[in-house]
Amino acid sequence: MVLESKLKRKMTVEPPSAEDRPISSSKSKFKKKIPKLNLPFKKNSQQQRKNIQPEEIPLTFKQNLKEQHFAVAGKQLINREERLFSVKQDGVGSSKSLVEEEEDNKENLRKDFEELLEEVWLTLGNSLEVQTENEKEVLKQAVLVIQQEEEQDRRWEGVAEKECPPWRPRCCRQTHDSLLQNMVQRRMEEAKLDSNTDIKSSVQKEITGKGKQIKEDLLHIAEHVRSCYPGENVCQLYAKLYHQEFCATLREIADYGLSDADCSHVLQWVNIHYPSILRCKELKGVIEYEQLEALLPANMFEPLEEQCLTQIEDTLQTWCLNILKKEKAEPELRDGCYFSCLAIDVIKCVHDAITSAQKVLGSCSKSQRITHQIKEFLISYQDYLKNVTEDNQGNTDTVLKANLLCIRQLREYITTNQELFPAHLKSDCRSLLVSIRELCHGYFTKSVHKDLKGTYAKLGTSEWLKHSEHVCGELLEGVDTHIQKLTDLDKTCLQDLLSHLHKEVLAEYVRTLMKKKIKLGKANIQQAAEALRDNNQRIHTLFIEAGSRMDDLKDILESLADLLTLKELHTIELELANLSKSYPDFCEAHVCAWLHHRPTLSTAELRMIKETFSELREPNTPVETDHQEQDPLYSSRDFFSKVFVRCTAQQSLGHMLSCI
Repeated sequence: MVLESKLKRKMTVEPPSAEDRPISSSKSKFKKKIPKLNLPFKKNSQQQRKNIQPEEIPLTFKQNLKEQHFAVAGKQLINREERLFSVKQDGVGSSKSLVEEEEDNKENLRKDFEELLEEVWLTLGNSLEVQTENEKEVLKQAVLVIQQEEEQDRRWEGVAEKECPPWRPRCCRQTHDSLLQNMVQRRMEEAKLDSNTDIKSSVQKEITGKGKQIKEDLLHIAEHVRSCYPGENVCQLYAKLYHQEFCATLREIADYGLSDADCSHVLQWVNIHYPSILRCKELKGVIEYEQLEALLPANMFEPLEEQCLTQIEDTLQTWCLNILKKEKAEPELRDGCYFSCLAIDVIKCVHDAITSAQKVLGSCSKSQRITHQIKEFLISYQDYLKNVTEDNQGNTDTVLKANLLCIRQLREYITTNQELFPAHLKSDCRSLLVSIRELCHGYFTKSVHKDLKGTYAKLGTSEWLKHSEHVCGELLEGVDTHIQKLTDLDKTCLQDLLSHLHKEVLAEYVRTLMKKKIKLGKANIQQAAEALRDNNQRIHTLFIEAGSRMDDLKDILESLADLLTLKELHTIELELANLSKSYPDFCEAHVCAWLHHRPTLSTAELRMIKETFSELREPNTPVETDHQEQDPLYSSRDFFSKVFVRCTAQQSLGHMLSCI
C-alpha cells in the first residue's frame, strides 16, 4: 500500500518545462547541439507584464475633502446616502446588530456631510478674494456641491418623511444666498469713506465710498467668480444683493432733510453714476439693470428732484439779474462795432444750469424746466431796454447798437438748441425777442421818419408828378444820411435794421399815396405810373446796396403802377388777386384807397371789382413751410399790415361823385 501510494504520488507530479529542467551530464556524450527555439508567446507575455499598470486606487472621502475635491467628495456621500436608505427601504430585519450598524452609518454620514458643507461655506465666504486659477477651481468645486445637493433634494421630493434622510431637504441654495447676502452686507458696512478731499460732506463721502465698493466688487465677480458658477448668472444675483444694500443706504439718507449739495449728490448717484457702473462694458450682458427696482421710490425721489430744480432755477435767475444790473452804461468798441457781453454771459449761465440739471437728473426733458428762466429774463431785459429808449440818455444809440447784437445771439441760441425748449416756451421767447428787437429798431427808424416827414408830404402831390425824381432823390438822401450813422453796428444787425427800415419807408410811401385824394386824369395816370416805377427802382437799389435783404419788396410799387394803367376790368381783378396772394394783408380798404386814384372807373365797375376781390381773396392764414424758424423780419407777406388806411363812407361817396 505504501508503495502504491508512492507510485501514485509520482504520477501526479508535473514534469518541469524545457526551460526550467536541467540537462543531465549523461546526455553530453551525444555532443549534439539542441537548436534554440523562438517562442513568440514568451516574448508577448513579458511585454504584457510590462504594460500592465497597477490599478489606481480611488481616494476616500477624507482624502478628497483634504485635496478640496468637494464635488467628488459630495458625490461619494450622496452614493452612501442612497445605498444606506435604499437598504432601509428594502428592510434590514429586526436584528439588533443590523439596526445598530445602520444607525452608526447614518450618524457617520451626517457628520461627513456637515464636514463637507463646512468647507463649502468657508470657501464661498472667501468668494470675493479668489484670483488664482487654483482658487477659482476650489470655488467651482464648492458651487458644484451646492448644485448636487439641490438636485438630490429634488430626488427625495415626494418620499415619505420616515423613509427620507432626516437632513433632506438640505436647502443649500437658500443657505448659499443667505451667506452671500450677509457677506455683501458686511462689505457695504465696512466700505471706506471716500478719501477725496474735495468732498466735504459726510453724506457724500459715504455714498461715494459705497458706490466705489460696489463697482470694485462687481468687476471682480465678473472677472473671477462668474466662471465658477457653470450654468448660472451669479453676477445678477450679486447685483441684486448690492442693489438692496445701496437702496437701504440711500433711502435712509433721503429720509432726512438734505442740503442742496447733498440732494444733488444723491440724485447724481441715482440717475447717473450708479446706472453707469452697472451698464459699463465689463458688466454688459451679465447684469440686467432694468430688472432691478428703483433706488428710491417716487415719494422720496420726486421731492428731491423738485428741491434740486428749484435751487438751480433760483440760482440761474439770480445770475441773469446780476448780469443785467452790471450791464455797462457805455458799451465797448470791438473791431469798430459796439459790443456787449450780456448775451454771452446769459447763454453761459443758462448752459451751465442746464448741464448741471442734466448731470443731476440724467434727463434732457426734465432740464427743459430750467429754460423757463430765459423767458423771465427776456421780460426783464425788455423792460430794461424800454427804459433806455425812454430815458434818451446821451449813450442810448450806443447801448442799443450793442444790444441789437445780444438780441440776435439770444435768438440764435434758442433756434439752434430747440431740444432744450418746450414748443410753447420757444414760441414765447422768440416772440419776446422780436418785440425787443422792434423796440430797438423803432428807436432808430423813428428818427428817420421824423426827418423825412416833409419829404413824405410831397408824395402824391402835383410837385411829385412833375418832379418825382427830385422828390425821390430828397427821400433817398435823407435815408442815406441816417444809414451812414449806423456803420458802427454789427454787420448782421445792420442788415436786420436796414431790412426793417426798407419795409417801413416803402410802407410809408404807399400809405401816403393811398391817403392822398389826388385825381388822376387820363393824361397824368401814365405819368404817375412811370414815377412809381422809377421811384421803386431807386429806393430798392439804395436799400439793397446798403445791406437790406428785402428783395421781395421790389414788386410792390410795380404792381400798384400796373393797377393805374390796366384798362380791362378782368386784368385789374387778376392783378388785385395776385397782390392778395403775395401779400395776404392786402385788403378791401387798400383796394378802395388805391382805385380812388382812377376816377374813370364807374361805380358799378368799382363794386364789381370789390366783389370779385372779396371772392378771390384767400384767407390770411399762416403758410406752412419747411422753414418755420424763418425770421419774420424777412417776410414781405405782412407788408400791407404796415400800410394803415381806411376806406370811409365819405371816400367812397367822393369817388362816386367824381364819376358823375
